[in-house]
Amino acid sequence: MKKLAVLGVLFLLFACGEPAEVAEENDGAEVITGDIATDPVAILNAATDAVQGVEAVSYTTDLQGFFVEGDTTDIAVSSQVVLQKGVTVDESAVYVDYTMTVGGEEASGTVASNGVDAYYIDNTNAQFSHGTIADGGSRLVQNAPQGTVMVEYLIPDEPYGAELNAAGYEILDQETIDGHLCHVVEVQMPPYTSTWWIDAESYLPRANKISVWDPEGSGAGMEYTVTLTDLDVDIQPESSQFQLQCPEGFASSEYVGAVSVGSVAPLWTLPTPDGGTLSLEDLRGKVVIMDFWATWCGPCRQVMPHLQSVHESHGDELVVIGVNSWENADPMAFMAENGYTYQVVLEGDEVAQQYFVEGIPTFYVIDQEGNVAFHAVGSDPANAEALDEILVTLLGE
Repeated sequence: MKKLAVLGVLFLLFACGEPAEVAEENDGAEVITGDIATDPVAILNAATDAVQGVEAVSYTTDLQGFFVEGDTTDIAVSSQVVLQKGVTVDESAVYVDYTMTVGGEEASGTVASNGVDAYYIDNTNAQFSHGTIADGGSRLVQNAPQGTVMVEYLIPDEPYGAELNAAGYEILDQETIDGHLCHVVEVQMPPYTSTWWIDAESYLPRANKISVWDPEGSGAGMEYTVTLTDLDVDIQPESSQFQLQCPEGFASSEYVGAVSVGSVAPLWTLPTPDGGTLSLEDLRGKVVIMDFWATWCGPCRQVMPHLQSVHESHGDELVVIGVNSWENADPMAFMAENGYTYQVVLEGDEVAQQYFVEGIPTFYVIDQEGNVAFHAVGSDPANAEALDEILVTLLGE
């Protein structure tokens, strides 16, 4: 399986639900009824309001799951997590101390970021890494096992945007998590399904199950459920908690996870859907937006309407290019079905490596002189705003 997008969310629809009522008891827990209890969109909108009101949170996670690549491999993770919201996800503060078992092999580590610097302590290999957010150091945080950072607590705007634009929903029976009765909403976002346990009183998320399976039917895929306990949204963490020091005896290294803003953009030539090729060098003198994407990536799909709008709003001085990478389907069929008309180039895996792409969507803006002017990862709405601002600067609008 190729990497899934790490930061996944954009563009929600707001709606108001009726106040919930308390009805009969079930297995010792009160069942919540009323309009909101049967309306998945209302539940997710209430969860949006709840997490947007949280500035910092701490919790303990228990993650159980497996992935299939021929053989089935079990995954188990326990972690202590502290999160503090920033202006954007990259600028948020994150601390994760974890222990995990994958296929019987144990590993442990700690990741942290204060929004300026990021750190990773790999206990298994006695390795310490440091990087700056400006140079892609936020990738170090991605060493935290998938699912431990519930990113919805960090996204400033529209944290359930992808879910609220999903293909379908199902309300499941209410369940109790850590003593709290929860609404259970299954969200269908092919090729994956996301199930949320939302606290019926506070509307804070308390568990999430992700299932992803190869749409081609190979049997490859993954499934995991992460459960939060000891959830505390009144915490006021110390800034020192998000800074790590190299442990004694560990090797230390500096991490670079992006082509730095101001540096020369690596050149590439890639095939186009019409059988020709396109070269970055041929676009010198124009502003170029590069979006690394794939059809299976939900967050990638969420940002594409904005890219189409940018494409339509500017003339020949700007070129939007979808660099299709890690693909398992027909990208041009997807573009046609959705009415997207900006340029696509194919077979972008090696170029993705050149540009340090580890999660999609990843954006680069290249200025008229061929230098990197902007870089961002994920579908955080703040990225779209920052993209628009840099275009105003570069195009003199």
